[in-house]
Formats: sequence, C-alpha cells, structure tokens
Amino acid sequence: MSDVSGPIRVIGIGNRDRGDDALGPLVVDALRGRLPATVSAVEHSGEVAGLVDLISGAGAVYLVDAAVMGLEPGTAREFDASTSPLPALGGAFSSHALGLSEAIELARALDALPSVCRVFAVEATSFEAGEGLSQPVADTLPRVTQAMIDSIRQESGHA
Repeated sequence: MSDVSGPIRVIGIGNRDRGDDALGPLVVDALRGRLPATVSAVEHSGEVAGLVDLISGAGAVYLVDAAVMGLEPGTAREFDASTSPLPALGGAFSSHALGLSEAIELARALDALPSVCRVFAVEATSFEAGEGLSQPVADTLPRVTQAMIDSIRQESGHA
C-alpha cells in the first residue's frame, strides 16, 4: 500500500460519441456505486490543461483511455506513470493529439504529479463519430473496471 494523502481521483478520458473513445466515460459509469465515497470518478475530454488541473492536488490518480499502441484490439495495458513517462508506443498513445501523456509530463514538471499515477489503456479500433464501442473494447471494459478497483484497493488501502 502506498502512502496516499489527498483526494483519490479516477479520470475516464474520452468522448462518448466517438466509437472506442467512449471507453473512459463508460468505465466511470461502471465504477458508480463500486468505489468508496472518498474516491471521485469523473470523465474528461482529454484536453491538457483540464487534465493537469484534475491531476494536480490529488493524492492518487487513476486514468483510463482508449489508445493506439499497435496491439490486438481490446488489449489492456497498465502503466505506472508516477515513476517514469508513458512509453513511446508507435504513434499517439492516446486518441487525442495532445492529451494524456503531455498532461502527465506537465504535471510532473510542475511537481504536481501525485505519488500514485496509474494509467489503464485499451487498444482501440475506431474513433468514428456516432459509432459505439467495438466488440473487443466492449469485452475488455469489465476487466479494466475491475483492475482499476483492485489497484485503488491495493495502493490506497480503500476497500
């Protein structure tokens, strides 16, 4: 268990109306009623300044986003961004031109990155407007949701 002082935030990054980009907000929906009252879960578009604001002042932050990592669609990866930058994964890590990676590095440069910063990324197939989640991403959503709950319990001592 980590020494977490300050609020614990879950941030689901994405856009509900753009295919697999809806993953982050849908994970936030799936977490409702499953987290302790001391943990807040919010959705965010992925805009850098807003993400830095959400990350800053948190004792722990858990982020989830659809990604383009060159993996099999629906593949989930977890990164500890508190100790090192997100890896360069062959193109944009996030579905956003500037977003998650830049926000984390800006928070780190401002000495505002919490001691716990976990990123859950799922390989997406489509970001087309008006589409729903692809089947591989939809199939992964429950596993990613549970992985986030488990990580919060383990690292912050919240049951």
